Amino acid sequence: RRFHQACALHDPEGIDTYCEPRLAQAVNESLDRIHFHGLDIEMANLTVEQPSIKVLKVEISHGLNVDRDSNGNAEDWTTSESSVLGAPCTYYTPVKDTSSFFDFLDEEKKPYNVAVTALIESPMKLYVQNQNFSSILLGNDNSEMVKNVVRFETNLRWSDLTDVIPAENKPAQRWRITH
Repeated sequence: RRFHQACALHDPEGIDTYCEPRLAQAVNESLDRIHFHGLDIEMANLTVEQPSIKVLKVEISHGLNVDRDSNGNAEDWTTSESSVLGAPCTYYTPVKDTSSFFDFLDEEKKPYNVAVTALIESPMKLYVQNQNFSSILLGNDNSEMVKNVVRFETNLRWSDLTDVIPAENKPAQRWRITH
């Protein structure tokens, strides 16, 4: 919902907040091109809650950052497979590893990347209108349900992985859209 709103409002900072940096750049460039040509993006059927969210896949990796550009190249890493709390996990270790056993004490170090791929079915959608809003050029504003496959990712500490109690006063985990 917030991503759709940021697109409709042409809010680059909002898109930067909700998307991984490389994806945010691509989305913002696309929105700039649309607005450059005098067109506008609108949002239809805003809903507070999504009618249907189905988790398709959950993945855990260790050592990767949600910000793809900060991870470097594939040859900078060695990979190994293991598990975390019984779930499969891919470990990415830098070729020149300088990590320490005591790194877990650093509150800022969040080595676990959790990715959730979900199918979201919702009537919310974006569409492109002409300058005077008299006609829709791309998309539509009807109430048909739209299916979107979205991948959300965040980086967590080990202790965050074990904190599964659904409480309202938990700190936000900064989930970002990556695909």
